[in-house]
Amino acid sequence: MFKNIYIKMAWHNISRRKTRTFMMAGMIAATLIGLLLMQGIYTNMIEQITINTIKSDVGAVLISAKNYRQSEELKYYIKKPEKVINILNKTQHIKSYVLRIKAQGIIATAGYSKGVSILGIDLANEDIHSNIQHSIIDGTYSFGARDRGALIGWKLAKKLKVKVGKKIIITTQDIDNEVVSIALRVKAIIKTNNMSIDSSSIYMKREKLSSLINLDGINQIAIMLDDRHNAQIVKNSLVGDINNKELVVYSYNDIYPQLKQSEDIMKYFSTITSGFMFLVAALGIFGVVLVSVLDRIREFGIMLAIGTKFKDIAKMIIYESLFIALLGYLIGSLLGFLLLYYLKIVGLDLSSLSDAFAIFGMDSSIRASIKLEYFITPLISTIIATLLATISPIRTLKKRRPIEAIKDIF
Repeated sequence: MFKNIYIKMAWHNISRRKTRTFMMAGMIAATLIGLLLMQGIYTNMIEQITINTIKSDVGAVLISAKNYRQSEELKYYIKKPEKVINILNKTQHIKSYVLRIKAQGIIATAGYSKGVSILGIDLANEDIHSNIQHSIIDGTYSFGARDRGALIGWKLAKKLKVKVGKKIIITTQDIDNEVVSIALRVKAIIKTNNMSIDSSSIYMKREKLSSLINLDGINQIAIMLDDRHNAQIVKNSLVGDINNKELVVYSYNDIYPQLKQSEDIMKYFSTITSGFMFLVAALGIFGVVLVSVLDRIREFGIMLAIGTKFKDIAKMIIYESLFIALLGYLIGSLLGFLLLYYLKIVGLDLSSLSDAFAIFGMDSSIRASIKLEYFITPLISTIIATLLATISPIRTLKKRRPIEAIKDIF
């Protein structure tokens, strides 16, 4: 199997100490499985929250009038979006975009009222853009024959105690700060797992809202990309192409910096888990190697007496340690991969806790992501930890003068 005599001897030595070998390999494997599951699940959780927020709200990139994001006053709006639309149609990485009107107001029923964000949308474009139709938990994806319907978040519907078909009154201010109202009927209740939408937002037809508030334009363009990680590239491109000081282009990280912070935390988490893997491997290998060396002092003494060099014995000890560590790594990687793959494809259904998960912007099914880096970093950590862990036992062996330990045999 192995050409090098000392590699063969190392393999033979760990084979005749099966219990010790598999206990150490099992400890490394169990640690690696736990770390892989934590990393895969946590990464997917952050991904879920980010995607749900982007899809249901601002998109990966957002264009709005200057000062609108700070005040959300209707006087700050995009008057002629045609030029921007022409640029968007020519820009790389853009998958879809939607024109929206957003206003702040009050929603009221016979017994309850609440402050809400009113979003004027086009149903057909919005469904292509954010797949919102699949967020409906009750009702139909329609504003009705007279366009006087509304889609309402499930948390808001629960607060107001309204169901599909019930009448609601929307009160807001128009562009001249005059109070205006409209009566709508709830056509559908949606659950996006974005709490800002689910608990305090309603959707109505864009043209109807535009007429209500007397706004001749829009106040935001939400853009979806082929890959959200291209957000900064697209943002920089649009800033140069639009070249309009009255318009501002944002990436989702500008609007939701906490999402970027969560991704950064994931990187620190990966570093910490790798360090933990390093520590477990180092301590475990150190203990096993030290005990093995002390048990075999006479064996090493005989090898030295017949002409074996100490450096060759040291190599054999290192090979033994690497075999044990890599065996544990391979077992842990295989089982960890299978568990991650199962969670990625099937997931763990926790529908009974869906409301709790929705608070954090998560889906009720726990899934995991699989990335090559999950396996490469622990492998490097395991190898380095193993090599370092053998230094002290080898030095201990040299100080014990193993060749002198065989004198009492003769």
